[in-house]
Amino acid sequence: MNQLLEYQLKSIGYDGVLSQSQQLSLFKMVNESYDKARYHRSSQRSMLDTAKNKIQELRSITNDATDNKLFESEEKYQRLLSNLQPYYFFYTKSNEGRLISIGDSVSDMLGFSEKEFIDKYSDHFAYGLKSDIETKMLISEYGYNVPYELSLENKSGVLCHLEVTEYLIFNDENEILGIEGIVRDITEDIVAKNRISNMLYRDTLTGISNRLHLEVLMEKLIINTYNKNKTFSMLFLDLDYFKHINDTLGHDVGDLLLQQIAYAISDVIRANDIFARIGGDEFVIIFKDIGREELLITIEKLMKCMNQPWIIKEYELSVSASIGVVRYPEDGKTTIDLMKSADIAMYKAKSNGRNNFTFFKQEYNHSIYSEMELIQDMPLGLKNNEFVLYFQPKVSVMSNKIIAAEALIRWIHPKMGYIPPDKFIPLSESTGLILKLGRWVIEEACRSIAYFNECNPNKKLNVSINISIRQFQHENIYKILKENMTRYAIEGEQLSLEITESIMMENHEHMVQKLNELKTLNVNISLDDFGTGYSTLSYLHKLSIDELKIDKAFIDEIPRDGDKSIILDTIIAMGQTLDMAVVAEGVEHEYQRQYLKDKGCDIYQGYLFSKPLPKEEYISLYIL
Repeated sequence: MNQLLEYQLKSIGYDGVLSQSQQLSLFKMVNESYDKARYHRSSQRSMLDTAKNKIQELRSITNDATDNKLFESEEKYQRLLSNLQPYYFFYTKSNEGRLISIGDSVSDMLGFSEKEFIDKYSDHFAYGLKSDIETKMLISEYGYNVPYELSLENKSGVLCHLEVTEYLIFNDENEILGIEGIVRDITEDIVAKNRISNMLYRDTLTGISNRLHLEVLMEKLIINTYNKNKTFSMLFLDLDYFKHINDTLGHDVGDLLLQQIAYAISDVIRANDIFARIGGDEFVIIFKDIGREELLITIEKLMKCMNQPWIIKEYELSVSASIGVVRYPEDGKTTIDLMKSADIAMYKAKSNGRNNFTFFKQEYNHSIYSEMELIQDMPLGLKNNEFVLYFQPKVSVMSNKIIAAEALIRWIHPKMGYIPPDKFIPLSESTGLILKLGRWVIEEACRSIAYFNECNPNKKLNVSINISIRQFQHENIYKILKENMTRYAIEGEQLSLEITESIMMENHEHMVQKLNELKTLNVNISLDDFGTGYSTLSYLHKLSIDELKIDKAFIDEIPRDGDKSIILDTIIAMGQTLDMAVVAEGVEHEYQRQYLKDKGCDIYQGYLFSKPLPKEEYISLYIL
């Protein structure tokens, strides 16, 4: 054995001091060589009792004819072992698993004396060959076992991670006398490994699992659950309108909110549940071994948790969440299928009004997939000119003549044909595509106005376009309008912007400033769907509004017998008092127009006069 060590030391350039890498190389080569060199060793072992009869020491006298120099140069061998401190220590134990002796290096590594270590940690090495047939067979075949890891506290109470490799001790009849072990300190390796693992598997913002870790855990969970014929439930949680918080208050506020939400959810769920953040405002929770009733109770707790006020810096924020719920294996047998089903269920919860939860159903697949297809096709549709503007006349109630038009976007899909606006506009709002659509509408409306002017220079009609709340908040509408008005040489009086009351609910003073800025372009401002909001009346007189548009719901309430419609009458009177033009939407019957005329309404639009028309048809009927 000693000759073998000397040979391997020369091969790695040993000069009296071993680096850690040399130590690793040494033991690797020794292991390989030990398996190949089949020396015939004869050993005599004697057991000596200590004074207290608690520790037995195994001593070996080796007189192998081919390797008797080992005993003669034992002093040199011990010096070699001392060079391995503090990274290694050696021990021997009986094949019943009883520790017999520990090398002096244990003191350098862990701070214990031999006796202290055996008294404290003997049980950690207690398995023996007679009670572990598999290990005995493994060691017998290879000469040493596959290294295993132990975690022990040193004398100062610090946790140390150790790697243990064991060898068998044979007599000349090839009978097993005992076990020798080498213990290596791998604490630094484990710490580094954990650090890398945290970098790979932890969300840096919240400290919970990330998407990659979730996928790894789900794969393991699916296998274990399948093998045990069990089930688990998964929640896909998406915050409602979180992007608005980021956009208006800043990402620092959004990040702090996400951290607080993650901490709060962690307090609601169980310690063994899986919790991960997989995207900006998306979380996944997996509940193992949970019944439906307990699951529903937990979901209700989560909803209540989400709806609490969140204090971030100087802000008090209201947050809700839409949750999709799936169950393995009914809703998916793979990670991909479960995530897809959960996403669909979450999307359904959002379409049902948000701030709720929905269990996945197979029939959701078709409707959700068609919506996802529309979302994917919208950018391509813009590029391929699949979107067009239709124009609906706005007519004088008194003269029944056209005085303006509203531009309405339409989508002619190459495969699906005509797609109604109520199908794709909400999708564009929820995905942010409304900003691209909005810019296209502004440019196309300005181009159309210029074309109308060219077709009939003496008939310059006003065209109104709808501006969404997201456009108004996140786009420089003033700049976009000014650029297009200049490019197509149109006057501000020919353009009206229709905004909704909800715009005024968001940062009122800032919105008033933006409206005043737009008025410097001489464009008209129309308040769309008036009467459906809840706080416009208190500040309506402060706004730069030129026109009130009455929602169709109030027009539908006009009685056929001539009785009063109190709300409608009040809105018309209010517009007159504030010197604003009043426009009625959705007029379909002559009795409705007559009622509006009697009450002093200025303008109407609806199927009574004309449905929305393609540009060329509108030109031929009303421009030329």
